[in-house]
Amino acid sequence: MRIKPKKIMCAVDFSDFTNIILSYGKSLASEFGSTLCLCHIVSGTLMISSFGHSYIAYTDVKDDRIRYAKDKLKKIAESEVSDIDCEIIVSYGHAADEIDQAARENNVDMVIAATHGGSGVKRFLIGSVTDRLIKILTCPLLVLHARENYLVSPVEKSIKLNRILVGCDFSQDSKLAFDYALSLAQEFQTQLYLAHVIRPNEDLKEKSNLSSRLEEQLACMVPEESRNWCTPVTIQLEGQPYKELIDFAEQKEVDMIVLGVHGHSLLEQFIVGSTTDRVISQASCPVLVVRQVS
Repeated sequence: MRIKPKKIMCAVDFSDFTNIILSYGKSLASEFGSTLCLCHIVSGTLMISSFGHSYIAYTDVKDDRIRYAKDKLKKIAESEVSDIDCEIIVSYGHAADEIDQAARENNVDMVIAATHGGSGVKRFLIGSVTDRLIKILTCPLLVLHARENYLVSPVEKSIKLNRILVGCDFSQDSKLAFDYALSLAQEFQTQLYLAHVIRPNEDLKEKSNLSSRLEEQLACMVPEESRNWCTPVTIQLEGQPYKELIDFAEQKEVDMIVLGVHGHSLLEQFIVGSTTDRVISQASCPVLVVRQVS
């Protein structure tokens, strides 16, 4: 099934890494003919009085910050994405929750955001906007890695996607992820890798039988007509899923990893990081996270 997003949202925080978000947004919107939404969330400001008491910023300060954000986004739209149909969205509150609400209200089909990394105890205790978006966003989320070399990078006219890797565990989520990966591969005319990771198994006979079944299942996922414009490669890896996917992506110089994640239960929200979060935090390329919405 070919998927064509009609609206793509760039979550812009005006940091030094804004340009890389705009580069991907501009490239994807150009390829799919999508409307590009530039979104900024004005965070709540906590002010401290001379007596040490805290109070929320005055309404006029809030309104000034919202107007400033809208003006800045309009200038970005005029200077960087003037050739694309563009919408401006500014809201006030908690970034992740407001992005999620804005995406729902504006029928956004994909959100692009950047993560500044973080791991271990710091990542668990503090979390990040991206961490929460992965858990609550119902549309696909493209996570970019904010690296130092992006600080001076201008907005690029076209992002090159030469190789895309999609992880497959034969669930409905991974099937949807495959549909997105195949659509991207078709638009960008890229090499597509379809990978399944099996756990280490000492029984060689059982491993051989499993390998044959998996190869057949993976091959069946690739529509025959898609072979006219690309040659999907099915891959079987063995080991820890996140590590094998990351290692393979680095070896093949993959430009994007596409993963499907499960629903929104408390347990799933807590353990979703087992594979997806680890791939996002450790992969050297962007990761597109896709969720099956019931």
